[in-house]
Amino acid sequence: MQPEKKSYAYFQELERLTKAGLVAYLVLLTFGIIITTIGVDKTFNFFIHMKLCEVLFLILASINLLQILTRGVNKIHWLGEAHIWLDQKFFGFLFKSNDIILRELLMILEPKERAMIYTLVQQERTAIAQSVFSNLAEDRSIFERLLKRGIFRSWIWYWIAIYGVFVFCLLSAISLSKSILIPTIYAKTFFTSIGLVAVFHIIMILFLGKNLISITKRIMREIISLHHSEILTLLRSFTKKL
Repeated sequence: MQPEKKSYAYFQELERLTKAGLVAYLVLLTFGIIITTIGVDKTFNFFIHMKLCEVLFLILASINLLQILTRGVNKIHWLGEAHIWLDQKFFGFLFKSNDIILRELLMILEPKERAMIYTLVQQERTAIAQSVFSNLAEDRSIFERLLKRGIFRSWIWYWIAIYGVFVFCLLSAISLSKSILIPTIYAKTFFTSIGLVAVFHIIMILFLGKNLISITKRIMREIISLHHSEILTLLRSFTKKL
């Protein structure tokens, strides 16, 4: 397989993984809302005393729900923009990662040159970093190094974990409301369980985010050590224009 086709297939696989994660969490959200609305005790009794026709109906309903959600998610073309917005509003690891990339690049400049670029607004500094990588894009070793480190897949799991945080935080709020309105032991236990899963997802987000920052820093230092002179020339071509 040609390198371009291999790269395209790899990113297509990552996109499918992202959408599969979103569908999975939407299914959990749907069933969580249904269970909370009906009541945990009634849902449990229903599953214990299910008849064959009810089992078949539940299976068919689940398959139909999965198909509807899959088709709906596959039509979404703005997931990337949604990921950036969610990260900016709540976690900020993408911003920190971009900041590390730029900081590592600028470390090879002289202090005065570095200060000149730092006078630019964030978007202009980001554009400079993107331009540097565009000029290095022909070097396949950089892409292979990124694949070896698994940074692309790590970002996908980070986005999927974000889905989990919002789904279980929403379910926690819904189950809390139900336990307040109808304070049964089942409702309180269900709320506690959902809340613990939400906390687990938040911890996982923090772990994945810090891991991404660490990987980004190591990769940048490797790339800079291999392409020091080329990157320095590119950066100085920008400082001369300032």
